[in-house]
Amino acid sequence: MSRIALVPVLSLSALFASTAFAHVGYGGRDFGTLGSNAVSITNQTVSGSFGWADATDSDWGDSHRGRFYRFTLTAPASVAITAQRNSLGSGTQGLFLPAFSLYRGLGQLAPEAGGHDFSDLSLASRPVGTEGSTRALADWSIGNDTTYNVAGDPNSGVKYAARLAYFTYIGHAADGTSANFGNAAGINGDGVADGFVTATFANLAAGDYSVWVAGANYAAQQVEGPSIFPTYGVSVTVGVVPAPAAAAMLGLAGLLKRRRGA
Repeated sequence: MSRIALVPVLSLSALFASTAFAHVGYGGRDFGTLGSNAVSITNQTVSGSFGWADATDSDWGDSHRGRFYRFTLTAPASVAITAQRNSLGSGTQGLFLPAFSLYRGLGQLAPEAGGHDFSDLSLASRPVGTEGSTRALADWSIGNDTTYNVAGDPNSGVKYAARLAYFTYIGHAADGTSANFGNAAGINGDGVADGFVTATFANLAAGDYSVWVAGANYAAQQVEGPSIFPTYGVSVTVGVVPAPAAAAMLGLAGLLKRRRGA
């Protein structure tokens, strides 16, 4: 089992109106307020196998090529996060390499409209020519659309104004080596491309956090491209690492023990 530990480092609307956007959201992916037990979500899939790796390069990445999860801390804590491929999804089995980034902050929450890469605010807040708003190794933001009192009717008055949601980068972990996730500076790979990656983030402050989980196979974008959407199953586990640290790592290792054959 591969294992690494990390310490935190501190409108074009009309043009895209007919496009089905995947908005940033956390439906079915909320770990809640973390307590003494690790929590797993095992029924989610990721669209494509390259999203995280693609978001490490100079033209940024597409947010809907990954899945957003959230959790809350009510007091400072160290948190372990694990991502492991499973047998869900339409993509070829046994090939998905997971990676994730941890951010302080949340995307827009209902009843606001969800953020998406091609809202006017998103486009205005990032460099021209970028593929999307997501950055796997840095801070980023994403905008949503105005919510009107009557859906789609600007004359009905603004219910919720469009705004940017900000994600403050904490750290990341990626399955494998630069042979799969590419050569962007600063990537922490676990060295073994086996469909499993885990990391511990020390001394996180109380607050709300987002985890973006996506694929670490950079070259796969040449095959899957912008319009092919195979899906890949991933199981994600999040847990507070209790003190003392030595006992914590032993205990959490048991909770996060890899299930063989996944």
